[in-house]
Amino acid sequence: MCPFFLPIVSKDGYSFARLCVMIINVFSLLSCKVIMDFIRSFVSMQKRMFGRHRKLSVWSCLLVMCGVMASCTGMAPRAEVHRVDSLNQVAYSFRYKNLDSLYEAAEQASQSVRFYRSGKAEACNNLAFHAFMQMDYEKAEELYLSVRDQTQNELELLVADIGLMRVYQRTAMNKEFYDYRISALRRLNRIAEDDALFAEGRGRKRLEYARAEFYLVSAVYYYYLQQRSEALECIRRVPEVTTLAADTSQWLQYHYLRGMAGLVDGQTMEERSLREFDELYATWLGASHTDYLYFEATGIQGLAGLMASPESYELFRTHRGHALERFGLPVDTLLPMRLGQLALQKFAQYGDIYQLAGTYVSIGCYLNEHGRYEEALDTLQVALDYVNRHHQRYCHAEDSLDFLKMFDRRDAIPVEQGWMKHKLKTVPEWISRIREQLSVSYAGLGRKECSDYNRNIYLDILDDTRQDKELESRYEALEKGVRQLNLWSLVVVSGIIAVLVFFWFFNRRSKARNKEHLRRLQLLLDVGQKITASIPTDAQAEEEVADAICRAIADDVEILFGTKDFCIEDRRLAFPHLQMGRDQMAAWKILNPYVQWALENGMATITLGDERRRLEKQRYVYERHIADNKRRNLEKKACLAIVNGIYPYIDRLANEADKLTRKGLVSQAEVRAEKYQYMDELVTTINEYNDILALWIKMKQGALSLHVENFELNDLFTLLGKGRRVFEMRRQTFEVVPTDACVKADRALTLFMLNTMVENARKYTPQGGHVKVYAESCGDYVEISVEDTGRGLSKEDVLCLTEEKIYDPKAIGMNDADDRDELKESKGSGFGLMNCKGIIEKYRKTNALFSVCKFGVESELGKGSRFYFRLPVGARKALALLVIVLSAGLVSCEGGNTQAGTKQVVDSLSVVGQDSLSQIEDGAYDELLLWASDYANAAYYSNIDRQYEQTLAYVDSAMWCLNEHADRYGDGRVDAPMTLEGEGSAAELQWWNAWFDTDYHVILDIRNEAAVAFMALKRWDAYRYNNDAYTALYKLLGEDQSLEDYCRQLERSASNRMVGIWLTVFLFFVLALGYYFLYFRKRLVDRWNLEQVLEIDSLVFKASRMTPREAGSEEEGLELIPQRIVDETFHAVNELVGIDRLGIAIYNEDARHWDYACSPRGARGDESIEIRLIKQCFEEQKTLFSSSTQMLPLMVEAGGAKRCIGVLHLERRQGMEQESDQLLLELMARYLSIVLFNAVVKLATKYRDIELAEDEARRASYEDSQLHVQNMVLDNCLSTIKHETLYYPNRIKQLVGRLCSQTLDAASEEETVKDIKELVEYYRGIFTLLSSCASRQLEEVTFRRMVIPVAELLKSAEKYFRKAVKDSRASVTLTIEGEAEGQVVGDVHQLHFLFENLIDEALSVPASGELRLQASVDDRFVRFCFTDTRRGKTQDELNHLFYPNLERMTSGKDGRLQGTEYLICKQIVRDHDEYAGRRGCRINAEPARDGRGFTLYFTVPCK
Repeated sequence: MCPFFLPIVSKDGYSFARLCVMIINVFSLLSCKVIMDFIRSFVSMQKRMFGRHRKLSVWSCLLVMCGVMASCTGMAPRAEVHRVDSLNQVAYSFRYKNLDSLYEAAEQASQSVRFYRSGKAEACNNLAFHAFMQMDYEKAEELYLSVRDQTQNELELLVADIGLMRVYQRTAMNKEFYDYRISALRRLNRIAEDDALFAEGRGRKRLEYARAEFYLVSAVYYYYLQQRSEALECIRRVPEVTTLAADTSQWLQYHYLRGMAGLVDGQTMEERSLREFDELYATWLGASHTDYLYFEATGIQGLAGLMASPESYELFRTHRGHALERFGLPVDTLLPMRLGQLALQKFAQYGDIYQLAGTYVSIGCYLNEHGRYEEALDTLQVALDYVNRHHQRYCHAEDSLDFLKMFDRRDAIPVEQGWMKHKLKTVPEWISRIREQLSVSYAGLGRKECSDYNRNIYLDILDDTRQDKELESRYEALEKGVRQLNLWSLVVVSGIIAVLVFFWFFNRRSKARNKEHLRRLQLLLDVGQKITASIPTDAQAEEEVADAICRAIADDVEILFGTKDFCIEDRRLAFPHLQMGRDQMAAWKILNPYVQWALENGMATITLGDERRRLEKQRYVYERHIADNKRRNLEKKACLAIVNGIYPYIDRLANEADKLTRKGLVSQAEVRAEKYQYMDELVTTINEYNDILALWIKMKQGALSLHVENFELNDLFTLLGKGRRVFEMRRQTFEVVPTDACVKADRALTLFMLNTMVENARKYTPQGGHVKVYAESCGDYVEISVEDTGRGLSKEDVLCLTEEKIYDPKAIGMNDADDRDELKESKGSGFGLMNCKGIIEKYRKTNALFSVCKFGVESELGKGSRFYFRLPVGARKALALLVIVLSAGLVSCEGGNTQAGTKQVVDSLSVVGQDSLSQIEDGAYDELLLWASDYANAAYYSNIDRQYEQTLAYVDSAMWCLNEHADRYGDGRVDAPMTLEGEGSAAELQWWNAWFDTDYHVILDIRNEAAVAFMALKRWDAYRYNNDAYTALYKLLGEDQSLEDYCRQLERSASNRMVGIWLTVFLFFVLALGYYFLYFRKRLVDRWNLEQVLEIDSLVFKASRMTPREAGSEEEGLELIPQRIVDETFHAVNELVGIDRLGIAIYNEDARHWDYACSPRGARGDESIEIRLIKQCFEEQKTLFSSSTQMLPLMVEAGGAKRCIGVLHLERRQGMEQESDQLLLELMARYLSIVLFNAVVKLATKYRDIELAEDEARRASYEDSQLHVQNMVLDNCLSTIKHETLYYPNRIKQLVGRLCSQTLDAASEEETVKDIKELVEYYRGIFTLLSSCASRQLEEVTFRRMVIPVAELLKSAEKYFRKAVKDSRASVTLTIEGEAEGQVVGDVHQLHFLFENLIDEALSVPASGELRLQASVDDRFVRFCFTDTRRGKTQDELNHLFYPNLERMTSGKDGRLQGTEYLICKQIVRDHDEYAGRRGCRINAEPARDGRGFTLYFTVPCK
């Protein structure tokens, strides 16, 4: 489609842009003939539309035609796209399987293209790859270059650049390789910026292929340049940029390259060799399973090359014998030969000449290693013939003298040199491998002349291909940059001349620009006001504030900058596609402070909003905890109701036992039997209640969890210290010792225990006494103590408190008290310490961490007591931060040491350099190097004389000299000495990397001579070691080190740049002089006024920010802002308009008073007069003038209406008034009103909202803690009741059973009755003690009374029913009927729990049917009726529905106890009857009126 259009507007304002786009879309679907007909009709339509505006009509037609052409060329039929993409995909899949199939599919794709240019480019890339594999490098280069003319698709252009990299790497054209590598990198960066365009589909796969191919080709290039580290880095990047598992061919290429090039890690050469074998074996195995013929052959060829030497074969046979057997060939010393022959067959089938010749070279290497030199020569001759055939085919060579020969006696330049001189597209690396093996074969046959011939050609090829041409490429780029700089300088000079020529034009426009400047001034101030006033009240992020600012000023920005394409980045206005001029840049700088202030103020508002939401979320969490705790609390209350229900039966039992013992046994046997039978029934009822209680408590055991957390103990100590006033009223001293201990426990229960023990200490400590709270850390626990100087306890009382589980708290301390009556009056219930013990026991039962928990008492009569408990030590939250800080410190110290070490190395280098210079002057430094050079020359002549052992001796002596030189002058940088034989990297390469200065040319000579000697002696391992060292060092020394020209070009570039900069500065200087001399003074004054107003605005912005000191006082800090504003801006306003006093008055609507701030401050009488005038200005909302006073109302627009928030008061100097002052003051007042409204009024409201939210959160937290503690204490009490009262009823029942059996004599019967009386009395005492302890916990009322809509309760019940009925197998429905407009008074959590229990009980019966819930107003109550139509109950069953019944209690889902629901509902209604504010709440059940089921109804107060 057409990528652009011009906004053409007709005389009547009709926008033509949309019409143009519509026409272009239509044209893209029409044929050429239809297009031409449409253009004719369009021209006639333009004449009718524009009439006399002929030019406009012509331009619109041209626009449409351009759009049509662009549209037609950029569109392609979907069928064509699908067909071409399919063919290209087929071609890609055959790349390494079958070259003929690849060519056929790519050619069809290329021929099928009519409009789809990207598909054509991809087809050309596939054809170029085919040409590359056929070694037709000229054609491959031509096809890759043609892609640039066919498409602008960056992805296909990138693939073409990578293909050219592959061609130039293969043909050793290093400069061209780097040129296209740089081009590919640029395209990769451009594509990375638009990576989202390739999010998925075929484009993403193509991109991943290109990225991986780039690094694979680069790795191959660096490998052949002997740059192993760069090659490793490239190969490691491949898995990062693509998913190898998704592309089998790239996966195979990746593993083949790692194995072939040795790009694997390993500690030893043996380990690296084994890993290379694994990579190549994986390549062969994967290719054989997926029919990738090329990689199957390359894997076999690589393995054959690895096993060429007998030592390597033995290594792989020993460690990888199982893998060698997979080839189906005999595993013997001929296995590498057989693998090479197998590779030849597969390469011949695939048609890769390059790899065929390479395989013959691998076979020749194998034959050389095994001493079969004649056969090796025959094999290498075949490889050389492949090279000649390639040269003859693609270079059209017919002269036999232009072919390569194994040996040529002519004293002429080798043929290879001529090929490379003429830049023929051949493969130097191909030839160099053949020549190297030929030199080895001839050396093995003793034909030194032939061996030297081939080795010299091998060295010449290294010399021609060694250059790293990246600098040359950069040199040309620099030359291009210099030309551009010269051109730019010429443009600058021309600009200066143009300034002088057109200077008179600026003079003519000065008046118009003055008016324009005033207009822009007004507009800028309006924009600033809109920015500060555009802060949204409901923003959630800075981006929303920025969007609101952009929307508010979009129209004005278009007037100022000529575009609406802008955004806010880094808190500044950003114009992505605008090159701003001077005025625009000035306006941009002016508006940025407003934007920054608005964003900061908006972020402050957002922060306060986030704080409020955080508090609301915290309150919500507390409310959820409260709801859960209330449910547990109601269950505990229901349990306690059962406990209280047992008490009457115990009294009756005690009464009957008392009658029998007090009146004596009844004489009549029948009466005695009736008494015994009645007692047995009572005990049976008590046991039933106890069984119900035990079952309920057992089922609920563990439901009440401890809220265990790590917390600072000092936080609780601080809360205790706030109660010091109570001790002072009793003239006691209360000391809380601060602590840094951290414990792991329940915070609320810990505070409960501390409060209990502190309250006991205060109660039993006389006036003048001392109470102390402290904590001590002791290993894995913290001991918290409350110590007092009270009356103390005896040892018996201490044992009772610590050892006895149940005791009479009223009896503690009574035996030793001086005044028992006073002590009895001061005593409380005595259950606090009992609950503390219970809490500690619950801790101990939780897990092994709390095994250290303990409750203890230490006391001595007359001296005081110490009550303590132990809690486990908690992990501090700051510990992790401390570890991070320490780690960072260690790292920084380590970094410091590294930097120091680096500096030391640099210093040592400089010292070594100075010492070296002095030694050179003395001649001592070069002495060893001269000896080494002499030995190298002697080795050369020894090789000529074929005295190879003597050559090695000379080389060894030269190495000794070089090692001795390195040992003397290396200063620790040289660790490894040079050796004649070895493995891995040679020592001189490490010297080079360590920047050690020695004669590397001598090293190069002795390595070459050693390689020649070892080759002649047929010591192939030593030959390869020295030859590899020579090749690697030769590459390093061969790099282009001549940077003199490059530096000279840099200097020229810098000089030209400086000239251009100075010319630019001169041009700006001339412009500044012109502005100063040609523009009127009034503009300068206006500009100064603008700057002064902006300065005042910036001071207002600065003063309106809250300082950290004020941030803690919140609203008090906001009240200081007006005073700080007038103090900061007084002098600036005085310079602008001349004033004696500046004041600001803000009206506080909540407190209904005026906050007045002025500078300098006046007398009180003057302020009262000013307030009167301020109130008048505020009420009239208009500017007031007097002889020396001026009042301006501070107006803002909020909520769609204008409101006055205060008054700006100024006392003017006489005779200082000017015409423009009023405008400036009004602008200043407008800005001031916006700032004060946002920085004071709105923030004050926010702070008040936060304060209310904090109060609500604190209230919810307190209620949650209170419920949690109460539930925990009730849990302890009920558990104790369950454990301690089960024995006695059973024992009593046994004794009553013996009485009922009538087998006892009179004495035994009398004794049994006495035993029963004693047991009953003891049981009643214990039961009374424990039940009263539990009942006291209910004195803390947790009922929260509120008004709740009936509709909300019904909706909540319906929602819960839908959730619960999902797990029911029966078909149950709930119908809600009745009035839903009323309101009830009650606890919302309890009422929700009531409905949930009713629904749970109903759904526990697996029967289908209907449930009905009805609400109606009954006098002063709301009556809720819950009807279950599925089942019926007798009147007797309904009468006992709200009483405990063991038969109804069963274990339900998730281990929950069923059958207690009605007991809980009864407890909830009872709480509402007691605490809801109106007596008369009832709950009952009756048969349904229609005879279907039964109805349960309850009433709660109506509002």
